[in-house]
Amino acid sequence: MKTIISSFLFLLVSCGGNDFKEVEELNTFRVLAIVSDNPEVAPGGNSNLQLFVADPLGEGRLISGTYEGCIDPGISFGASVSCEHDPNVITGNFNIDTNSLTPSGTFYTGLTQTLPVSVPATIHVGRSSREKFNGVGYIVIFKFTIDGKEVKSFKRIIATDRGSLNTNPLGGEIRVNNGNIGSSLMEGDSLKAVGVTPETYDYITVEGTSETRSEDIGVAWYTTDGKFTRSKTDLNEETEYEDSTKEEVLLISIIRDDRGGVEVLREALP
Repeated sequence: MKTIISSFLFLLVSCGGNDFKEVEELNTFRVLAIVSDNPEVAPGGNSNLQLFVADPLGEGRLISGTYEGCIDPGISFGASVSCEHDPNVITGNFNIDTNSLTPSGTFYTGLTQTLPVSVPATIHVGRSSREKFNGVGYIVIFKFTIDGKEVKSFKRIIATDRGSLNTNPLGGEIRVNNGNIGSSLMEGDSLKAVGVTPETYDYITVEGTSETRSEDIGVAWYTTDGKFTRSKTDLNEETEYEDSTKEEVLLISIIRDDRGGVEVLREALP
């Protein structure tokens, strides 16, 4: 069965879509990505968030949590992932029923329900013209306590007055040994994610000059069985599958650009 779910920034500080772990094997509850239909918006714009979660050993359960939304305190500059600084923080409850994830089926892994988020229209007040153009972050932090441990993940939405807004990467696919994926994975199979074209965008430097940049795109690999020689790769870069012991395997490839865009590829084998 093959399901491609098209939908947050490449690494932790940019996407915030995982639970801060590097382990690629899925054996605990994990938030692997937070997908936004609009990774960039104008001030006052709306973005719908869905968590892509994995709970393959949970056997279907209700996981209770909370969320907070606020202006980014400067996480990429070392600030804590927190909304304590923002008097206008929004809060709420966010519960996940792993029996009702999309797509339905085995492994209890997929997309949750949607959380609509409205970025404040005043987010640019007091900001420089450079900040307004390059974008000001609005973050949403999710917290869950499961099996006695806290799982914390966040998503950054960029508010910009740049005319052209970022979109999620689309068209990705997993290639195995440079061909289509089959009904199973074998020890030594070579995997790579392909098919995505990086977007270009304008950026204003600290000197005040405008330059055209191209997105950096990275890929994170996860599986319910086995491991990879590299759990993080670049787009079109190979990793090798090894140490498989089970016949049924879920393979996930998460493609992220460095501006908040995400595409999730999901392969359930056989």
